[in-house]
Amino acid sequence: MTIPIVISFNDNFTTPTGVCLTSLCLNAKPETKYEVHVLYSNRRLSKENKSIIKKLEESFSNISISFINVKTAFENSYEIRNITIEAYYRLLIPNYFKSLSKIIYIDVDTIINNDLSSLFNNELNDKSLAGVPEFTYKNEPFQSKHIKSLSLDPKNYINSGILIFNLNKIRSEIDKYNNNVKELSKLNFLYQDQDILNILFKDDILYIEHTYNYTYSKLKEGLVIPEPVIIHYTMQKPWHTTRPFGDVWWNHYKRSLFFEPISYTNYQLKAFDSIETHIKVGKTLKRLGIYRFLFLLRLFTGSIKSIFNKL
Repeated sequence: MTIPIVISFNDNFTTPTGVCLTSLCLNAKPETKYEVHVLYSNRRLSKENKSIIKKLEESFSNISISFINVKTAFENSYEIRNITIEAYYRLLIPNYFKSLSKIIYIDVDTIINNDLSSLFNNELNDKSLAGVPEFTYKNEPFQSKHIKSLSLDPKNYINSGILIFNLNKIRSEIDKYNNNVKELSKLNFLYQDQDILNILFKDDILYIEHTYNYTYSKLKEGLVIPEPVIIHYTMQKPWHTTRPFGDVWWNHYKRSLFFEPISYTNYQLKAFDSIETHIKVGKTLKRLGIYRFLFLLRLFTGSIKSIFNKL
């Protein structure tokens, strides 16, 4: 099976992209091939870094990589929280790949932990888009308020990091789609392309399992998936700071063309320092009796809450 995938990145994300694609190849089934298309701007991605990524074809027989220059698309669009204009490039996907009926989009701050055949085989039927809900059991209050302000339901709001586009259906109304993208991309949305996609495809989304887009926030919400298919490192990145599942990223980094011993050593030292700091803080709190104080405070607040509940 050949699975088409779209990614986008700039010079600053060359190494994470290489690690992401390395994980894609390493964890594929023998019969799976990946056809990776990179949407990029030649103003933001150098020939040198394109060549570095192309070298993956020499290391792995199950991947082909092509580049599509989108030139100045979305050049003046809104950027926030260090999320760059490359995030908008996924909105261009229905205008390309005329020979394909559907295609996967993946953010490059991810590790592909398993073969993607099961993801690609999701039947979209009459839905234009497939994605994973942003939330699990709980809604983060600030995000929920923002999502509701867009006249969207937080329960039905998806994360745009991993998507399946139903190209046939979207292309049937491509002029309408392009006009809507053009108008919406002029606005300063808090979650940029993610807000735009959720607005565009309201009530037209197939919701897929959290294993295909597992984030730290979902772990904090209590959703435990020991071996997710795709780990998505939203917000802080494992190559900058210690994160849950960061070891998975670094293990793939070690097996990639981009491995540098000094970077890996620095990560190990940083991880050790972080653990050591937590132990020292814990010992200090215990010595000061603060653990006991926090325990009593929790009992007290629980008692107060039960009294109010009875009123």
